Amino acid sequence: MGAHKNGDVIEKRTVLYNEAVTLTGYGVYNLYVLLAAGGCLMCVIVETMSMSFVTPAAQCDLNLSLAQKGILASIAFIGVFVSSHMWGFLADTRGRKNVLVFCLISSSVLSLICSIVPWAWLFILLRFLNGALIGGSSSIIYAFAGEFHNDRFRPMIISWISSFVALGQTYIPGLAWAILPATWSYELPAIGITFRPWRLLVIVYAVPSLIVAALLAALPESPKFLLTEGKHDETLRILTKMYRKNTGKRGDLYPVKKIILDEIPADKDESKSNVFVSMWRQTVPLFHREHVFKTIFVSYLQFGVFLSASALQLWFPEILTSLNRYSQEVSNSDVQFCKSVNYKPVDARSVANLFSFFSYLRADNVTEAAACNDEVTSDVYPVILGVGVAIGVAYIIIGAIINKIGKKQLLAGVAFVTAACGLTAQYIYGYVTILVLVGIFLLISSCIGIVNAFVVDLYPTNIRAMALAISLMFGRIGAAVGSNLVGIMFYNYCDYLFIMFGINHICECIFAQHMQWLLFFFCFSVNFVGHTVTEATESKYKH
Repeated sequence: MGAHKNGDVIEKRTVLYNEAVTLTGYGVYNLYVLLAAGGCLMCVIVETMSMSFVTPAAQCDLNLSLAQKGILASIAFIGVFVSSHMWGFLADTRGRKNVLVFCLISSSVLSLICSIVPWAWLFILLRFLNGALIGGSSSIIYAFAGEFHNDRFRPMIISWISSFVALGQTYIPGLAWAILPATWSYELPAIGITFRPWRLLVIVYAVPSLIVAALLAALPESPKFLLTEGKHDETLRILTKMYRKNTGKRGDLYPVKKIILDEIPADKDESKSNVFVSMWRQTVPLFHREHVFKTIFVSYLQFGVFLSASALQLWFPEILTSLNRYSQEVSNSDVQFCKSVNYKPVDARSVANLFSFFSYLRADNVTEAAACNDEVTSDVYPVILGVGVAIGVAYIIIGAIINKIGKKQLLAGVAFVTAACGLTAQYIYGYVTILVLVGIFLLISSCIGIVNAFVVDLYPTNIRAMALAISLMFGRIGAAVGSNLVGIMFYNYCDYLFIMFGINHICECIFAQHMQWLLFFFCFSVNFVGHTVTEATESKYKH
């Protein structure tokens, strides 16, 4: 069958899914997917990282102890870690879109409730639940967006989606800078709180999730997921609409009549089973012989990148404060990283407990100040904003060159350069130079998009969201572990801080550069052992 236009016949044919997506072109529809998916990732960053600015301003109203401040810094990451597995399962079995919309709306509602909470324990609990909900968005969005694109554009789009991380990292300090320095307050006796700027800031941080949920609601389910579910006609309708939007042509000119999945679909167990059994069945394939080393590989990469990026970002305001304070006592050319950190050690060690989750273990050794001080200094905001913009530019550049240079080379190159800058910043003198080098080190967060591009390419559709969820779960573990390691090392073992990060980055380089050889060696070893065991078993029964 064919469609006619100006006497020409449009031949309809049967194609693989990747070709079917390629034939839709690249245009307005893809840009909308990019905007919605990137906005979703921005919301994840805002909800998980915003407490580094809210906590100091809220400490008096909520009567936060040092231990509670430490928990607030990492509680969202713990929530993400706890829930990631479940969201990956739901996305691979129930679909991507509905899970994303639910997670964004529910996490936003919890944040709005947080803005009027009068008790510290309830605030912490709600932030944990908020992290558990927003974790669904972080583990699913890459799979959802990637399945609207072909093999050529997918790595680039995933990297550009990750650039919205930088938008979140500028949104957080930008709004804090605009709102927190204000001194107004309103008594709300009905709920027993004083409504002050930090509560308004929590509300403002929650609003983007509602906006992005509306953007995602206008999109269909992932067409590739629908195809794996046997919904061919629905998949064809979505791709035809993409063709119309991208090319401006009529839908009947889309030259596809049948789409074949370009991977072997997994067998579906139609028997009824409880959710835990189903989750187990969805997870087990990640650790089968053909996928286990991939799972270990990407989980380590996520762990390492998040350990360096998220941990130091949580401490970046304090690093800036230390450098700024020390630069006022000596000339700028005499400022050195660890000397700045160790300046006024009594005050510094009190602040060191601010973000350390382990402060519960030593809270009894810390003496709180008699008078609570929640005064917010605005000196650090411009620098943090500048770093956020730089990270955004790095994401855009990576998205533009990832197909030309390759994922492995980019990941290894960024890891090496950032490690070198971090080590140099630790030993060099000069206030501005240190700021620039530490800012370049924070560009390691741009590797998150590269690692997620690895995951999307390495796994088939039916377990892709689960693979992202599991690997990002290890990433969040890295963020929580890193923030607490930095909290301990920052004031006690400063000279070894960037050495630890440097070793981590070197390992990332090795894994990225030699991934194929490591995969080959592992698969060969597993096959050899399996073949040997099989032969031994057969020989035993023959005799």
